[in-house]
Amino acid sequence: MAQQNAGDPQQAGPAEFLFHLLGGKARAQAVSTVAALGVADRMIAGPRRLDDLAAELGVPLALLQPLLRMCAGLGMFHSPEPGSYALTERGACLRSDRLGPFAAFAGSREQWEPWGRLRECATGEVAFERAFGTGMYPHLAAHPEAAALYDAAIDAFTAHEAAVLCERFDFSAFRHVVDVGGGRGALLAAILTRWQHLQGTLFDLPHVAAAAAEPLRRRCGDRAVATGGDFFIAVPEGADAHLVKHVVHNWDDARAKLLLRRCLANLAPGGRLLVVEFVLAPDDRPDLAATMDLEMLVLNGGRVRRRPELRRLLADAGLSIERMVDLGSGNWLFVAKPGSTTAA
Repeated sequence: MAQQNAGDPQQAGPAEFLFHLLGGKARAQAVSTVAALGVADRMIAGPRRLDDLAAELGVPLALLQPLLRMCAGLGMFHSPEPGSYALTERGACLRSDRLGPFAAFAGSREQWEPWGRLRECATGEVAFERAFGTGMYPHLAAHPEAAALYDAAIDAFTAHEAAVLCERFDFSAFRHVVDVGGGRGALLAAILTRWQHLQGTLFDLPHVAAAAAEPLRRRCGDRAVATGGDFFIAVPEGADAHLVKHVVHNWDDARAKLLLRRCLANLAPGGRLLVVEFVLAPDDRPDLAATMDLEMLVLNGGRVRRRPELRRLLADAGLSIERMVDLGSGNWLFVAKPGSTTAA
């Protein structure tokens, strides 16, 4: 039976299915390593021979061959002839101008070592802090190389999400958007590029905003500014849209409500709070939202919430859900307005 069902893990016997699940570590590291090596970038022009690739990359053929064999089995590459590989549509996601930096970071020390401490979360401790002796953000601030890898990963993921958000939600009714906790400004820049009438403010910690200011200005001119501060104390006032993307899941309910209240307090009359969050499904499907729930637990002690929990969180902060927009993969945009009566 194992041989008959080897190509479909869902149809395999119980033991074979378990082996498939536990082999996830090999698959994840293979994909991440291939991304970190930049293999996909070297295949943009067409198929490449393994020995040529190994020489260009400066890695042993004995490493590259099993890596590409594994990734080809996952549909990332195909072999047009023995000894050569070419990109597939799936594998093109590993390019450095797509999701390659995100994939590379997924296999980094800053990701891998905390996940190795997952069972220690049973004591209530944060796995990242157990692995590195401090929280994730202080660790990144003290290690520039790790921070650069993390920033590139977040930028790549944000660019992917920005394309979906700009396709599925119309910002034309707004005049000024504040991206609260907006990191290096990839999302805000994408929105301002799409809607040329908009003004934008990137708001994050002072050192983050300072680093983002000039790149944001180059992309958007004087329509965009970056300012630093603490969103638990106050956020920039006067804008008619505050965008909070994947920030709420970093915090417990008390801190999340404080953040939302600060946004509401400084929103212009008639404005809207735009909250982008993963949402746990009502069943136990192992989707991206469920993965992110564990990811938050491991990295910073946060969590992904279910839809009723997010409704209640917004209501407790003095907001009601006006509409919801499905962004795919368990990711949703909540458009909220002042008032505590939640919509269906």
